Amino acid sequence: MMADKKEIYRSIARFFDKEINSHVYSSEINEGLEVAKQCIETAFHISDSEVGDVPDLQTLFKSQSQKKPNILTSEPSEETKSMAEALKNQGNQCMKQEKFGEAVACYSKAIELSPYNAVFYCNRAAAHSRLDHHQDAINDCLKALEIDPCYSKAYGRMGIAYSSIGNHAKAVECYRKGLELDPSNENCQQNLSIAEEKLKNSSDNTQSSGLFSGFDLNSFLSNPMMQNMARQFMNDPNAQNMMTNLLRNTFGVSDNPTTNNSPRNTEADNSNESTESSSQSHNPSGTGPSTNGQSMDEFLRLGQQLAQQLQASNPQLVNHLRQTFHTNVSGQNSNPENNTNSNDHNNTNSK
Repeated sequence: MMADKKEIYRSIARFFDKEINSHVYSSEINEGLEVAKQCIETAFHISDSEVGDVPDLQTLFKSQSQKKPNILTSEPSEETKSMAEALKNQGNQCMKQEKFGEAVACYSKAIELSPYNAVFYCNRAAAHSRLDHHQDAINDCLKALEIDPCYSKAYGRMGIAYSSIGNHAKAVECYRKGLELDPSNENCQQNLSIAEEKLKNSSDNTQSSGLFSGFDLNSFLSNPMMQNMARQFMNDPNAQNMMTNLLRNTFGVSDNPTTNNSPRNTEADNSNESTESSSQSHNPSGTGPSTNGQSMDEFLRLGQQLAQQLQASNPQLVNHLRQTFHTNVSGQNSNPENNTNSNDHNNTNSK
């Protein structure tokens, strides 16, 4: 035993000697290497002549580190396979009873007996998903695909896990790969459509949310100059009259007692009223005068007057506001897609 170890010590001493003679280190480092070599040789009674006839330590290290481990072990016996299958079936029963923690335990025991069965990992992924352990579900799906790259159900369940953590781009990728392997999978196709819609909506919402991202409304309103201008504007009698007319027309306060102010009760009624209101805006013969156009005119005049006062009193501020809004609006998508409330079909039934 001591002779075997001495071979190791001699290899270490040879490695130090090789590094010293490589001339790539400073004199200080070489001095330290020389001290280390001498310590090894003194401690284990190694002479200089014994250093040169041993295997090179660096070569041995590289040859071992480059070897790929053989992941395949001996095939489990039929008895072991049967025990693992029984544990899988027990896990499936736990899933039906919504005992998801117990299901994970059963599948884990089955994996211990038969660690290269992709179904066991995929079923455990389903149990992890029901426990909201989505990253664990993803890891199990990846392991299942490592064993069986053509296992389409693993891609589907991994897509559900990615969708659950909001990574719709990865979910779409998984669903598409699953459909490439199994084009007849309706659940995967439906989940792909939902994930694509969510991905599109999240992209549109991100763009629209940036519209005024650079405009600080609180700072704008708290600016003393803006507050002073607002007080001057509201003290103007013409502005007060215009604002009064605007509010009266906007909220339907009219001198005509026949105006219909009945409340809206249901969603169906709201839909009908919207259609009727749209018709009346183009029909002068409707009951009662239309005030929408008048309100808009008043509002536009009010805005124009405010803009004129801003321009006259502080043109630099107006230019700053124009630049701010132009920068934020530039390049934004003006037609966002409608949102959807659909959810991915969480098909986590065990196999």
